[in-house]
Parts: sequence; C-alpha cells; structure tokens
Amino acid sequence: MAFTGPYGAATEPATGEIIYAGYDQEGLERQYNLRLSHPERESVYATYTAASELLRSQTPGPFDQPYGESPWETLDIFPAGDGAPVLIFFHGGYWRALDKETFSFMAKPFTEAGYAVVMANYQLCPAVTLDRVVAESRAAVAWVARNAASFGGDPTRIAVSGHSAGGHLTLMCILHDWRGAGFDRQLVRCGVPISGLFDLEPLRHTSVNDLVQMDQEMALRNSPSRLAGPCPVPLLIMAGGAETEQFRSQSTGFAKTWHSHGNPCTVALPPGLNHFTVLGPLGEAQTPLFRQVRDFLAAHLA
Repeated sequence: MAFTGPYGAATEPATGEIIYAGYDQEGLERQYNLRLSHPERESVYATYTAASELLRSQTPGPFDQPYGESPWETLDIFPAGDGAPVLIFFHGGYWRALDKETFSFMAKPFTEAGYAVVMANYQLCPAVTLDRVVAESRAAVAWVARNAASFGGDPTRIAVSGHSAGGHLTLMCILHDWRGAGFDRQLVRCGVPISGLFDLEPLRHTSVNDLVQMDQEMALRNSPSRLAGPCPVPLLIMAGGAETEQFRSQSTGFAKTWHSHGNPCTVALPPGLNHFTVLGPLGEAQTPLFRQVRDFLAAHLA
C-alpha cells in the first residue's frame, strides 16, 4: 500500500513502486538511512565525544541521575546557579543508538549563558518499544520539573530540545497533556527540535524500522504531525541546509502544520550543515546558530 506524505515530494525519478511522497523503496532508503551517504559521521561523533569527555572531566555534575527504574533512565545535569532556566536535551540515533554523553559538549556555552542543561538518556529499541521511549522522555521532563530546585533550576522555566529522534521526543513532550502528572496542561515553555522526525510513516518503509519495529498504528500515534493542534508553545525548528530533502521537509512541513493551528514557530535551515554537523555550532558561544538558540530561549524563558 502506498502512502502520500504531508510534506515534500521526491525530487528524483522513481524506478520502482511508489511507497511515500513520490519515493520508491530505494529512494526512501537514501533519504533516511544516512549511514549510506555520510560515512564521515563517525569522525564527527568522535570530535563531539572528545569535547564532551573534556567538559565532563571539568564539571561536577551530578551525572547519571536516575529518573526511572532501568539503568538507561538517567540524566546528566550541568547546573548554572540558583534560579536558572532549564534546557533539557534528548539525543538522537533513531531511538535505537547513541548516548547522552556524546553530546555533553553543547552544555558549556548554555551554562555560561545562564541555563542549566540536562542531558537525558532513555532505553533503546528494540529492547523497548517506541511507545516506551516516548513515555521515558516524558518521565525525564517530569523528574526535572519536580527536582529542578535541587540543582538550582527554575521548574517554571523549562525548555526542551533534541536532535533527530530527540527532536521527535521534544515534540512528544510538548504535545503531552501534563495534567495527568499533576502539572498544568503545558509544562514546557518552548522547544528547539533539531533535524527532527515528525511524520513517522515513511520510516516504516526503511531499514530504520528493522530495530524500531513500528506498525502503522504505532507510527500514527507517535507522529507529532498528526497529533498537532492549537498549542501556545513557541518552537524554533532547525535542520541543516545540506540535509536530505526528506529531512528538510520533515522540519519545514511540520512548521507549516504548527502554523496552521495558529501556533508560534520559527524555522532555521543553516546552509552547509548536514544531519551530523548541525550540532557542532551549538557547542560554540560565538557562532550565529548558538546565538539564535540562546536568543530564542531568552525571549521565551524570561
């Protein structure tokens, strides 16, 4: 069965059966299986890891703070003084790989700018389902809201960000009705999804799903593009200008969806940055991309 996606259509001719938005199986795989087109990703991650290890050696933490029962449900906390607004970050890896420690390097310029940073881990597929990953991301946010004062954070000023799969988790936290957990309906003040995944249907037709193992119903109930409605939470939606057409369309298409409901949203597509290099500038205080995120947070966490 072929599906028509809500976002960008294929820009290359298909030679096989159309699966999604004008893409055949091979074309869709090239759009989402970035290991095929970016062999340099390992060296990028090595650079991030080295910078993160250095920062962690210079920072007291606390690290690996439990927020749930499994060994994976932990947080690394980078305080910034009493009453600091809090930025929670979810790592990517298609919900099946990577770890919060690789991305600690991004905390430094944000803490220097006065934001407490919390890096979150979660269990990975296929050991758990995507439904469980989403539930754990929300549990992490709830833990921060209840315990922010213990590390000097302000529980009334929480922002959420994340990269790739973490961008998806960012929206699943923002779209959640928090009243069932004892909070106001909107717990998160603003969000910065980076290279996020907002319509999960195309991923079911790629090798990504070999480990994530979504069926159509799971993809639908976990797709922010299909859950979005009126929501006052401002978003800064980012993706690298050099990402694949589908990854750019995931961000620009969701921005249109968010706007269509009357919700505040800004889009940034920094040129020359791909899916892996887009995070690098966020670890450097002098880059335009970091300043854009910092100014967005300042405007909405004041």
